[in-house]
Amino acid sequence: YPLRRQRQMCIRDRDCFMKNIIVKLQKKWSVKLKRNINKGTVSTQFNRTDSKPLLPIITLEQVTLSFKQQLIFDALDLEIYPGDKIALLGKSGVGKSSLIKLISGLEQGFSGQITTRSQRIGYVFQEPRLLPWLSVGQNIDEVLKAQGLTKLQRDVRLVELLTQVGLIAYQQHFPHQLSGGMAQRASLARAFAADPDLLILDEPFSALDKQSVDELTQLLQSFLTDQITLLYISHNIEQVIGMSNTSLLLKPANKCLRYSIKTPAERAEFLNNIYPSELK
Repeated sequence: YPLRRQRQMCIRDRDCFMKNIIVKLQKKWSVKLKRNINKGTVSTQFNRTDSKPLLPIITLEQVTLSFKQQLIFDALDLEIYPGDKIALLGKSGVGKSSLIKLISGLEQGFSGQITTRSQRIGYVFQEPRLLPWLSVGQNIDEVLKAQGLTKLQRDVRLVELLTQVGLIAYQQHFPHQLSGGMAQRASLARAFAADPDLLILDEPFSALDKQSVDELTQLLQSFLTDQITLLYISHNIEQVIGMSNTSLLLKPANKCLRYSIKTPAERAEFLNNIYPSELK
């Protein structure tokens, strides 16, 4: 009897502990998101404070890729540095998705050399791609397990992530029970569960309505840190440029043009003059 009573007390203490975490995190993230929404904009200047020379996190050297006898890249050279926030732009079919598949290791049929110093990649696709036989919480927990966390550490981190994306009440729901915006929130939480140093976004909000896109954009900005390298593909150029400090503009004939868009003046110049002229 004493042992049974001790177990009941432990369960009550654990439940009380988790509830306190949920309440604190809900207050923390609701205040942060409200502050971002009220300001209307979030700083896109991700400054590097380390004065030491940085090695590229991604290097492509003489990379050539063909698909169905069509040449996509021919001896492409490219360097991406830690903390870069990159808007990957260009016309449809020019190779944007192919480039991020090369970088993330999802595309192997190439010649040349790709060097990556990334330790953990977070990936958000056009579709949520949640495992349908797992609940929202289980989908995220699978990523946390891969990091070697204890059960308690995983539980705490899971509550933090679900609270941040506003899905704490849907932890036990399955993907088919979620709206499109909710499913993409879960996908975003799963990507950040990996604690990524490289985050790849491939048109993640293209199928959503404007309100959902605005909400998820604010949410994404709340996750980003100076240390995370971002590669973001989107046909909504104003949306992606608002979170970037560099633009990579892919063009046919193996051209990859790089532009700084750190300041409002640079972004305005790129949007109004450079981008329209380069796409002609």
